[in-house]
Amino acid sequence: MDVILHIGAHRTATSAMQHHMAYHRSALADSGAVYWGPKITRGGLFRGAIGGVEGVMAWQGRRFAGRCAMRAEIVRQTGATHLIVSDENMFGSMRGTLEDTRIYPDAGRRVAAYANGFSGHRVTVAMCVRDYADWWTSALAFRLMRGGPLPRTALREHLVTQPRRWRHLVEEIARALPAAKVVVWNYERMANKPHDIVEELTGITTELSTAMPRNARPTAAALHDLMLSCDIDPKIFHWPEGQFMPFTTYETEALRAQYNEDLSWLANGAGGFADYFDAPAAQTGALTVEGKGFPDDAEHRKLA
Repeated sequence: MDVILHIGAHRTATSAMQHHMAYHRSALADSGAVYWGPKITRGGLFRGAIGGVEGVMAWQGRRFAGRCAMRAEIVRQTGATHLIVSDENMFGSMRGTLEDTRIYPDAGRRVAAYANGFSGHRVTVAMCVRDYADWWTSALAFRLMRGGPLPRTALREHLVTQPRRWRHLVEEIARALPAAKVVVWNYERMANKPHDIVEELTGITTELSTAMPRNARPTAAALHDLMLSCDIDPKIFHWPEGQFMPFTTYETEALRAQYNEDLSWLANGAGGFADYFDAPAAQTGALTVEGKGFPDDAEHRKLA
C-alpha cells in the first residue's frame, strides 16, 4: 500500500487540501484511497511519536509505531491502495519556527519519526512551498492574532537572513528517509487546485468542491484594530494596497530572490531528492545508489 504523508507546510492552503479530501472521503474510498486528517492524527494516533529535546522513551516510540502499523494494516486489508495522512504539524509548529527564526529547524527528525509508523509500506512525503515574503507575512499575521511577536526590525532581519531554505528541508527529509519518495509543489500554482494535487499523488480524479475554508490570514482591518488596542501605531508597518506587509521593499526583494533560487533548483531536478509538479519527467530521476528514492521508482512514479 502507498502511504502519502502530506506534511504541509503551514500557511500553504493545507486546510483547503484537508477539507477537499474530507469532502470527497467516500469518493476516495470507492477508488481505493483512505484519508486521515488532523482529527485522527491529533486524536491519539500520533501520540508518542515526537518528544521534546530529549526525544521519546523507547517504549513510547514502539507503541506509536505499533499503533500506526496496526491501523494501517486494517486499511490495507480493506483493499485500499492508498492511505493519505495529512497534518502540517508533522513538519513542526509555526510558533516554534518564529521563535527559532528558522524554517522548521527539526524537520528531518520529526518527519522520519512519523514515517516510522508506516515503515511496512511505500511512503511518499508530500509538501508545498511558498514565496518566503508571503509565507512569513502570513505566519506573522496569524501569530499576531494569538499573541505572537511584532515583526520589528531585528526579527525581520533574522527572517530574511536565516539560512534554511525549502530546498534544504527537501534534502534533509530525503536523507532522513532514504527509502521514501519526496514530492513538492508550489503554493502560487496549486493553492486553489487540491483536486489536481490529489490526482498527481494518487491518480484518482475528484471534483473541485465549491465552498472550501482557507484558514486565511487575518484581515488588514483585524490586524489594524489589534495594534490600536495594544497601543501600537500601525503606521510603523507597510500596508501596500491596504494589505499588511511587515517587510520593506528591499527585504521583500531579497526573500523573493531566495525563493526563485529554490524554484529553479526544484525545476532542474532537485538534486534527485524530490519530484516537482512543474518539472518535466526527464528531470526528476530519483537517486537510488545513494539510498534515495525507490529502486523501482519508475513503476510507482505518478508525477510529472
